[in-house]
Amino acid sequence: MGGNRDRKNSTTHYIGRQEAGTINNADTVNHIRELHLAPPEPTPRERAEERLRLGEASLRHGFHHSAVTHLTESVGLGALDPSTAAYARFLLALATLGGKRPSLCTGAVITCVRDLLGPLHEPHAQFLAALVEEDRIHAWRGTPVAPEDLRTKARQIDRSYADLIRRHVPAPQSRVWQALDERAGGITPCP
Repeated sequence: MGGNRDRKNSTTHYIGRQEAGTINNADTVNHIRELHLAPPEPTPRERAEERLRLGEASLRHGFHHSAVTHLTESVGLGALDPSTAAYARFLLALATLGGKRPSLCTGAVITCVRDLLGPLHEPHAQFLAALVEEDRIHAWRGTPVAPEDLRTKARQIDRSYADLIRRHVPAPQSRVWQALDERAGGITPCP
């Protein structure tokens, strides 16, 4: 019915006597031959959770740089619930250390790790912060064995977190590390 038709377009939609290659808005549509729906865009929370999963996987395999990238994006989206956000910050702090003991990291890395852990109140995050501080200033040189009160506090940490810290922060001379190693089921090195 009158008007120009686009012969290159193989899909034509007919509504009553009208025909169209594309329909943007309609109250009622009858006789649709093809329907192309784009998948919905992920929400910020879904994107943050996906980046968190990718960061966890990267960290698990020792790919610290990749973990930092994914976890930074996850935290930066600000869409995670508070407990998940705290977990992501903790993992980001671990990844930021790059698999090195804190005394071998730059001042900028230590500052970043402190900033990530500072607002966290979870015992495992506080133990990581204590490990970073102790190793950074070589406080473990004073006594070679973890004191009993530190070992008692370490027993309050979930074993999986203790194991995660000891695997990604290799500082076996540290008393804090020794307490975490003991909690994770390892054997604390003898003096």
